[in-house]
Amino acid sequence: MVSSVPVITETEGPLSIPSTPESISPIWLTTTLRRAGVLDRAAVVGITVTPVAGGSGFVGQTARLRVAYDAREAGAPATVFAKLSSADPAVRQQLRRVGIYETEAGFYRDMALQPTFPIRVPRPYLSQYDEDTSASILLLEDLSAVEFGDNLTGCSATDARIAVRQLGLLHAHCWNAPLLKSLSWLRALTDEVQARAGIYQAMLPRFEQRCAEFLTPALREAARRFALVFPEYSQQCSNGPQTLTHGDFRADNLAFVQTSEGRGVTVFDWQVVRRSRGPRDLAYFLSSSLSVEQRRTLEESLLDLYDETLKANGVEGYSTGDLRRDIQAGLGAPLTTWVIAGGMLDFSSERGTDLLKQVCERLSAALDDHRFMSYLDELA
Repeated sequence: MVSSVPVITETEGPLSIPSTPESISPIWLTTTLRRAGVLDRAAVVGITVTPVAGGSGFVGQTARLRVAYDAREAGAPATVFAKLSSADPAVRQQLRRVGIYETEAGFYRDMALQPTFPIRVPRPYLSQYDEDTSASILLLEDLSAVEFGDNLTGCSATDARIAVRQLGLLHAHCWNAPLLKSLSWLRALTDEVQARAGIYQAMLPRFEQRCAEFLTPALREAARRFALVFPEYSQQCSNGPQTLTHGDFRADNLAFVQTSEGRGVTVFDWQVVRRSRGPRDLAYFLSSSLSVEQRRTLEESLLDLYDETLKANGVEGYSTGDLRRDIQAGLGAPLTTWVIAGGMLDFSSERGTDLLKQVCERLSAALDDHRFMSYLDELA
């Protein structure tokens, strides 16, 4: 703990980006929170850093910062969630190919604070990305008194409806919005097709090896055949109506809370936001966050809810048939994510193994129910 009160020199230029959560100083954090408008007179005099293991490792560093001040001030956060890029320059350069850090920093800087943005996200205190070094830092509202979603347990029917309605609001708000093409950090799938296809093909054998005991023959065949049409898939998803897609919309990235207006949800982890067809997010959610039985029971009503939400919020010329075709194609999104993640990340823990087993079961059933192989035939 630092007992002396730091001397603050305010500047208007960008702050330096700390290399690790532990290197965040009281002076640096005071300046940041003042610029964010949450501190006026008080100053930070101490920071206790608690790493958050779930977000550490290859992709980056995450930690919870418990903050001590020299005086009480209304609105001063007792804790802050810090999300930093990897401390390894080689890793940062590798992830630069798919824009992980640039994308999330851009989202919180350019979209999350818009007064009209339709869904709740953690409030950003700082969102910064260094183009030269690919280093980034996000300081976010630390979500408290919330009920975090869990892919293993899945969503209840009530929470599934809440999530799907919010997804419809997000997609309707950004549907063919001119702003989307003006944001340099917001990519279409075609902007990175070679990089993502290369990563997918490299991770596919490792995914098959790690998930060998869980893979159905149909899932293995779909994953292999999808690799052959990856460019065509990316092109198709970059045509037609475009909106802002979260890219990893599943229970693990949702936090539910009871408010005066009823039960609501906060959506976080915006690293893979893209400009694409909205139902890719919905297909991802349905196949990842509900058990096979749940999905089959709730799917029709959830598709209707999403469709109704789009239409009620100004989307025109998009038919129910369009939605169902996009749901079928959209299953390429979770297939891509889980092949890459399954091959790249460490799932050796008990929970990790359970998650991979569950993913294979749910995704295989969804691909079969929506005749994904027929879609691949048409695409080829």
